[in-house]
Amino acid sequence: MLKKVFALVLAGAMVVSMPVMAATSPTASAVASQAVVATTTPTLPMSETPIGIAAAEEGKTVGEYMNNAITKLPGLDKVTPIAQGGHVIINGAPSNQTFSVLKPYYAYVTFAKTFANSIGGKVLNVATIKASVSFNTATVNFYAKGVKAGQNIKVYQYVNGSWVEVEVAEIRDDHVVVNMKSLGTLAFIQL
Repeated sequence: MLKKVFALVLAGAMVVSMPVMAATSPTASAVASQAVVATTTPTLPMSETPIGIAAAEEGKTVGEYMNNAITKLPGLDKVTPIAQGGHVIINGAPSNQTFSVLKPYYAYVTFAKTFANSIGGKVLNVATIKASVSFNTATVNFYAKGVKAGQNIKVYQYVNGSWVEVEVAEIRDDHVVVNMKSLGTLAFIQL
């Protein structure tokens, strides 16, 4: 019996002390080819992503949608990009409110061009402005790429079939700050 126990102990020791063979390391080219496979998996076209769908619903490019901007408009050959990045001053108090800059109906672009011609001006952009807040006054800083300080720019809002001038509080490089009394469609016109 002692011989059997001794034989089993030796057999166990041999199993435990057997050399372990390590797997070979992959070559650099094998790792690189696996990385390429991992990064080339099919993805949805941008137009089919939630952001692409939301942008299309607003008639915007993904870039316009992501930047709350309008950079192109049917009916205007040269558009001064307009965007709004938040920090609207509502009734004299700073806020974290952002006003949405949306593309207007084509008719508003046509109306704005006709109006600009009648006052000797040129339409830079037309935008429908929306927000989820009510206010008596809102000071809104619009990013307007390419605008220069001192440039003669007027902002008009389409109200009941007429363009009504909106107070421009400041014009500085790349910015037009306006004091709005209501939401609606604005035309930025250079005189």
